[in-house]
Amino acid sequence: MASYVGAERASSTDPRDWGRALAVALERLLEAARLDGHYAEHEHLYGEDLVLRIEEDGDGANVTVRWVPTGNSGADDGDVDDGEKLAV
Repeated sequence: MASYVGAERASSTDPRDWGRALAVALERLLEAARLDGHYAEHEHLYGEDLVLRIEEDGDGANVTVRWVPTGNSGADDGDVDDGEKLAV
């Protein structure tokens, strides 16, 4: 099964400033799914488990979100694929 990743850099190490980076990372994650031939919109993330990773990067932070569709998302799973798709 495929997995999808979106990433973005936040310009601050303050967690209150990571919202924009998280939103961009989620959009990139969905774009990776669309480029892989799946119809994926934000509604397909409801009820899904997402893995969030935040790493310090100088005066900012790297925000990364990973999604492995479970089939409950409504996204078309298509063929089985063990690869991870990254959108940055």
